[in-house]
Amino acid sequence: MNIKEFTEKVCKEIAEILGKEVQYQEVYKLNSTKHYGLMILDSGSNIAPTIYMEQFYDMYVETGNWRKTINQIITTYQSNSISKRLDMEWFKDFDKVQGLIFHKLINFGANIALLEKVPYTKYLDFAIVYCVRCENEEIGDGSILIHNSHLEMWHRTTQDLARLAEENTPNLYPLFATALKNIIQDCTGCSIPDEDAPPAFVMSNKTRLNGAISIRYKGILKAFSNMLKSDIVILPSSVHEVILMPLLGHKGFKEFKDMVYEVNRSQLSKEEFLSDNVYLYRRDTDNIEIV
Repeated sequence: MNIKEFTEKVCKEIAEILGKEVQYQEVYKLNSTKHYGLMILDSGSNIAPTIYMEQFYDMYVETGNWRKTINQIITTYQSNSISKRLDMEWFKDFDKVQGLIFHKLINFGANIALLEKVPYTKYLDFAIVYCVRCENEEIGDGSILIHNSHLEMWHRTTQDLARLAEENTPNLYPLFATALKNIIQDCTGCSIPDEDAPPAFVMSNKTRLNGAISIRYKGILKAFSNMLKSDIVILPSSVHEVILMPLLGHKGFKEFKDMVYEVNRSQLSKEEFLSDNVYLYRRDTDNIEIV
């Protein structure tokens, strides 16, 4: 039984046990990543979280215990069910939405199918896509990816989104930057002497989610390059963060490219992948280029 067959069977059994409508879901996320899930619909609520099946499928394959797996899925549903109706009327009003619009970076080539459905701006080998930040006491904080249908509803353009996102994003998601040695020390518990530490910085936002867009924050790379008195090599660590290193006259980028390639395949989930390329910020032009 593959995961699709597993999910379909789970849907039928949970619908019988709970006496509720259960919908089968195939969800595509960043970089064409496909997930299998289900939604259990409650009367009186207009929202239901998607319960992804991958971990439960692995549990069943490992244990062979169907009943225990079903019970765990039901427990997860009961822990996350939402009994209230969520008021989304505010989302239809652009005046209420515009201050919450932000943008993030994704890989262009790996998301062609998604980009047919959403407004975006092409940038280097990236696509800049646009979202609306949501804050709700019932379901917690999150975001809604803006689709072409939303633009039609609001009677707005991609250029409108780009202008607002450029202004809003640094305020909604303030910059986070620290020396790479600090991250290494936090992860390993080992102190690194200053003389042994690489002259590198990790840059993201304070949530450490979708923070690679921080390379587009106005004046940030200029400030780093002035501090380091150098052009800046940018390594795309993930969609969440980038690593900045001074160029310092180093023209051989193969080592950097090999490192990015290896990390992308050994340390990241498919959804976190941003790019295999390496970038250079030039102080004299105030621009980023692929090297």
